[in-house]
Amino acid sequence: MNAEDLLNGVLKLDKSIRFIGLMEKSGHLYSGGPKEGIVQLLTGRNSEISLTQTAYIVQMRKGFSTDLGDLKYVVYAHDKVLVFSMPILEDFILVFSTEKDVSVNSIVQRITDYLKSVESQLTIQRSSKVVDEEKRRTVRNLYDSGITEDLIAEQMDLDINTVKSLIEETSAII
Repeated sequence: MNAEDLLNGVLKLDKSIRFIGLMEKSGHLYSGGPKEGIVQLLTGRNSEISLTQTAYIVQMRKGFSTDLGDLKYVVYAHDKVLVFSMPILEDFILVFSTEKDVSVNSIVQRITDYLKSVESQLTIQRSSKVVDEEKRRTVRNLYDSGITEDLIAEQMDLDINTVKSLIEETSAII
């Protein structure tokens, strides 16, 4: 199951969902967007800032996992909408907004149950085909300088399999 299938499955769980996205821990929207026919309340730079801030807050809250347990979700209640962030897999965050009158516990439970049911089928990783040439060169240079693949993945906001693929691809070119 890829990212689009995952998001479409979540979108079908509740008609009050206005926006659904899968973002990387950096705040970059990997996949998704507003539900068709919905007027976006945040556009342009405001939308980007909101996603980046959400990713930062989720990463910061995950830092308390040792003391508080694993972070399940974060919800922001605004006058017009509710905005949810749920860390999934290792490096992704499911983010979605709903109409303001939705039952938080109910929607979180349905989405959590759905995520558990498809967990073994998820294969979400950034395709090395969509990584720009500058980032490819940077990955190769970091690798050639002796930096581990894990550290490269973390620093470049890529999953480890993508880093390995990029290193392999650029080795074939050299």
